[in-house]
Amino acid sequence: MSGNSVFASSLSAALATDNSGVESTLRRTRPLWIGVTSRHGAAEWLQQNTRNYITMVVSYRAVPVLLTPDSEALFPDGEYFTPSAEGRLPERVLDRLDGLILSGGGDVAPHYFNQPLAGAEESTIDLRRDELEIGLAQAALTRNLPIFGICRGCQVLNVAAGGAMVQHLEGHRSPADGATRFHPVAVAEQSRLRSIVAADRFDVNTFHHQGLDRASLAPIFRCAAVAEPDDWLIEAYESIQHDWVIGVQWHPERIFELGDAHRRLWESFIDACRATRQAR
Repeated sequence: MSGNSVFASSLSAALATDNSGVESTLRRTRPLWIGVTSRHGAAEWLQQNTRNYITMVVSYRAVPVLLTPDSEALFPDGEYFTPSAEGRLPERVLDRLDGLILSGGGDVAPHYFNQPLAGAEESTIDLRRDELEIGLAQAALTRNLPIFGICRGCQVLNVAAGGAMVQHLEGHRSPADGATRFHPVAVAEQSRLRSIVAADRFDVNTFHHQGLDRASLAPIFRCAAVAEPDDWLIEAYESIQHDWVIGVQWHPERIFELGDAHRRLWESFIDACRATRQAR
């Protein structure tokens, strides 16, 4: 019997005799369920593009729940949600999650932030994914769910919150067939990020050709780190209205090539997910 089947059987048996809050107890003691977005749900795509996010979640003994515009969102207890023709999942998906990771990927369609195409790479735009992630991000913000926006996820979260983006910039994209590029970021002194990573400066990897500046940052966010030497470029932001909402422009799921600051960032996110689950 698979791990999901065992969990589902145990849950069903418990709920059959529940008359005093067993469901609430199970929720607090089960592994964390963390949503991870992806452009597609096909196994080959996930292996090539999403496995590092999945590996990070599993490394904390949490369960990744894949959220895609073209496949069902399946929970460990067997419940599932089907995306609409437009790619959206029902908001109640989030009521079952302890946290949300908006993963990296292609460009966001600029009409979502009232701009014409001016640097975004049209071939990488997927409107169904945009619909999925913007809808989930807005609903997760309303629920005060922990959100970790990574690269594209950082950008789409900002758009979902009413911000925009710089559609193209040079010098921050590692070559597809070459070595990863790195650069330092300077962390804002009074930021939450500074207290999490316990550093005022650290190195990040870089894979993006779009980004955020202060003019495009959504009003509910504040800059938490900037690139060096391009200090106009926001590399991380955080919400001033939520318990744990952070977007980063780099790829911390590639932990195998990064330092301790990135591990501390993941630990903080997991702690926030755990606190959310316990509070329910």
